[in-house]
Amino acid sequence: MQATGFFVKKRNQTYLVTASHVVNGWFFASFDVKGSYPDTLFVKIALKNSHRDTVLAIDISDLKHIKADPYSHDIYFIPVNIPASCQVYRLESLILNYRPISHAPQIILTYGFAVDDISLLLRKFEALSSKKAIAHLSDWNAYSCSPLVYEITYSGNDLGPGDSGSPVYFITEGASCKRESVTVQFGGLLFGGDPAKHRAGVIRPELVKVLYDEL
Repeated sequence: MQATGFFVKKRNQTYLVTASHVVNGWFFASFDVKGSYPDTLFVKIALKNSHRDTVLAIDISDLKHIKADPYSHDIYFIPVNIPASCQVYRLESLILNYRPISHAPQIILTYGFAVDDISLLLRKFEALSSKKAIAHLSDWNAYSCSPLVYEITYSGNDLGPGDSGSPVYFITEGASCKRESVTVQFGGLLFGGDPAKHRAGVIRPELVKVLYDEL
C-alpha cells in the first residue's frame, strides 16, 4: 500500500501523522477493515547536507489494535525516532498558528505520495511528493458548519489512494502597499474520498490542533 504523512514534535517527541486506516486498515466510512496491512511502515526521508534520501523503517505492530472512531476522525499520531543524519520539516507551527478563516481560500494544495506504478515505489523509492492544486471547496457553508471534516472537489486524476494522510494547505494571495503577499495556512489532513466523483474528505485543521494539544 501507499500513503502520505507529515511530522510534528511535542515535548521532544517526534510524531508521524497520517490517516488511521493507513496504520490498521480500519476504514471508518464502511465500518470494516480493508485489506491486509504490514507490521512496518517504510518512510522516505531526506538526509542532512545531501541531495539523497533514505528509508526509515517504523515498527507499527503494536498499533494494530487501534481503530479510528467511525463517528469522529481518521487520523493517528505515531511516535517515531528520527536518526540524527536525517532532516525533517515539521508542521506543528502551522497547526498551532491556525486561525479560522471567514472565506474560501483561493487555492488548496496537497502533497501526495501516490504513484501509478507501485513496483517503481518498491524498487527505488523514487516517488517524490508532488504539489497538487485542488479546484475548490464543495460548499463553503458546509465547511464552516461541520465540526470534524469537510469535502473538496478537484479536476482530473490528481488524487489517489496513496494521498491518504497528506497535509492540506490553504493559500491566499493578495497585495498591499504595492507588494504581493501569499498567506499559507494549515488546512487539515486528507483522509479519503471518491475518485470517480473527484471528491475528497479532509479532517478539519481545528480537530488536528485539538488532537495535537492532547499529545
